Amino acid sequence: MARTSGSAGTKTKARKARAKTKTGAKAESAVKTKSRKKGKGKLSTPEARREYQRRYYQLHKEKAKEYQRQYNLSHKKKLRGGRGKANFVCPREVVRATFNTADIMHAPVEKTIKILEKIISGERLFTM
Repeated sequence: MARTSGSAGTKTKARKARAKTKTGAKAESAVKTKSRKKGKGKLSTPEARREYQRRYYQLHKEKAKEYQRQYNLSHKKKLRGGRGKANFVCPREVVRATFNTADIMHAPVEKTIKILEKIISGERLFTM
């Protein structure tokens, strides 16, 4: 006996229905992807973008992980203290030991006097 087109279509629908009931959501998503690939082959713009990004991510995942490993090896993380005053240890910047001519010329009058006093007393050095 030859099959008619009507009976073949009902059998595939029945198989899909059984797959849905047996495996639940997984079968549903598998049917969707098959219908996308099997259908006209055209995806909507957002679907195409998602599919492209998913494939790109899968293809380049290992390369990205390796890049991150190398980056972490070559860059130091900032040291972070705990929260609150108890853990507050902040190293002060080293005070410069010298003044130059620009420092004296561009400083206000009061500050210039203090700079000159420090240079004369020997606390700080002067460079040209």
